[in-house]
Amino acid sequence: MLKRHDTAVLVSPIATDLPKIENADWIGVDFGFEVLLKHDIKPYFVIGDFDSKEEDIQVDCPVFKHPTHKDETDMELALMKVKDMGYEQIYICGALGKRLDHTLANLRILGWQYPNAIALDQNTRIRVLTKGKYVFQAEYTHVSFFALEKTCISLDGFEYELDKRWIDVQDIYTCSNSIPNDHACVTIHEGRVISVETNFR
Repeated sequence: MLKRHDTAVLVSPIATDLPKIENADWIGVDFGFEVLLKHDIKPYFVIGDFDSKEEDIQVDCPVFKHPTHKDETDMELALMKVKDMGYEQIYICGALGKRLDHTLANLRILGWQYPNAIALDQNTRIRVLTKGKYVFQAEYTHVSFFALEKTCISLDGFEYELDKRWIDVQDIYTCSNSIPNDHACVTIHEGRVISVETNFR
């Protein structure tokens, strides 16, 4: 199966509001295809074990059905599939909330397996930042950074700024920052962090 676009959007069953993403292949993870259909989006394909409901899968697209007893979560199966297909950008909708174990699994997937994927919901964006400079627009109320390894970070234009500060995995004082103006800059000099932007107060 060939990709149609360079961007894949994976939608789980707990996704609600979907982002506006142009030129993307929308993929239903397990019964996430029902969320897509409710938003009048035809899935490019669906993938999962489909064990949460005892009903036939009614969808007009390819279905990749996996056994219930497996080592991977449905989201991990979807990520493996889109990686093999060569997608350059991956968005995950419905990766956060409800089951804490699944939320933690999805965060670990972002941090250690698929750092180019971005988790989105109606109030939150989570992504991995590696060495480089990033411009953050003031789109979210709070911005937090958590080291995935020993990291040297600078924060310019934030309410709480840092200049080449080393942080490690046990540090949490980089939680709950904000952008007082229209944008701010993050520089990762060494290492990598997971950034969490949210509108929850």
